[in-house]
Amino acid sequence: MIERFTFDRLRTTLLFVAIATAGCLMPAQHDTWWLLRAGQDMWATRHVLLTDTYSHTVYGAAWPNHEWLSQLLFYAIYAVGGLPLLTLASAAVVTAAWAIVWAETGGPVKRKFLMTAFVLATATTTWSLRAQVLSLLLVVSTAALLRRRHYVWLPLLFWVWANLHGAVLLGVLLLAASLCAALLEDITHLPRLAGSAALCLIATALTPLGWHFWLDMPQSLGRIRQLGIDEWAPPSIASPALLPFWITVAALMALAVARGRVLLNDPEARRDGHVTLCACALALLPLALTAVRNVPPFLMLALPAVAALMPAAVPDAASAVSLRQRPRLNAALAGAAAAIAAIAVAGAYRSQLARFNWTPLPAASLTALDRCPGNVYNRYDEGGYLIWFAPGRRVFLDGRQDPYPPSLIKEQVQVETSGEFERLFERYGIRCAYLPAASRVGAALVRAGWTPVFRDSAWAVLSRN
Repeated sequence: MIERFTFDRLRTTLLFVAIATAGCLMPAQHDTWWLLRAGQDMWATRHVLLTDTYSHTVYGAAWPNHEWLSQLLFYAIYAVGGLPLLTLASAAVVTAAWAIVWAETGGPVKRKFLMTAFVLATATTTWSLRAQVLSLLLVVSTAALLRRRHYVWLPLLFWVWANLHGAVLLGVLLLAASLCAALLEDITHLPRLAGSAALCLIATALTPLGWHFWLDMPQSLGRIRQLGIDEWAPPSIASPALLPFWITVAALMALAVARGRVLLNDPEARRDGHVTLCACALALLPLALTAVRNVPPFLMLALPAVAALMPAAVPDAASAVSLRQRPRLNAALAGAAAAIAAIAVAGAYRSQLARFNWTPLPAASLTALDRCPGNVYNRYDEGGYLIWFAPGRRVFLDGRQDPYPPSLIKEQVQVETSGEFERLFERYGIRCAYLPAASRVGAALVRAGWTPVFRDSAWAVLSRN
């Protein structure tokens, strides 16, 4: 077996060691904590949370909880092995997603390795402990099933996806793109694909939200846009971190124009589903151009599409022979790399690097918050932290955003910008605030006579006298 460990296999192993290591170092995010709290409460009560119980501003309001299954899953993993196990599980998901990308990308291993390594850093920028990592796996799984025309599995996948994460909307786009591609690629598959697509749409309604899912998601996206969240901003062409994305976009468009007709006229390419692959990548391009969070799933489909459009590479037989002469050395290097990565990850977990964001709030600040009377004011990000770390307090606002009316979100953004807090605080009986130390609202509260009951370089808890 070891005699077949070629240099190409060494390349592949080193690449996936890097992917798995990056996954094992992904941080928790403010959404991680309300997701865990919701999962904990659902395990305790044995029913899906569809009304708000975490805020004092909209307590009892409808909450279109389209991630309920992710919340149960994440909390179950957390309950067994804490944040280390949850991080490892999330790393396994993204590594599996990239394994599918690798399998779907054609061409020589060297070219696949270079293409993947080129975009990898950009594709990991939004990795964190939340339901989005599950959608990365489901996006590439959907594209692979569509390309290989395994339509029978799609309705089940969409049913699970619709209960895990609202990004099932990306899957619907892939279905639409595949239906269009079937007209050019092989129309004989169109009836089966259309029937499967119809069942997929029905499956998305088999959730606690029913058909309201399709009414709630556009409203949710609209509220997110109002908040000005960084990951929902368009990718900047001036950002060095996004340079691989822009180069991939240019390559995909240029190859689609130059080689698209060749692909359509190639019977083998049509049989292998390359037109479907390209259509799926192009379907996600507009979303990637409007929001940074959509860049990773686009890149994961763009790589196979670019490879499908590229001319076939001529194998270098002499080079291949020479590289297969040291399989034992290749295996030893691969094993050493995996061992070093495992030791580094274990050390990072043991020391609980700040990057992980496993303890985002100081314990002393939470103690001060417990002694602070009245309703609390907090920003969007801190709400998720407080839902988990201060379970006895109801928040003002948090990253779920769906239960909150747009008017409240707009007013909160205006208060943060202007520092004029009086009317908002009076309306909601706010007598306590948990804020970043440099907050403009915090400075205005101090000027108004509020007392800092906790302050460090990052956070401040203020109480009204």
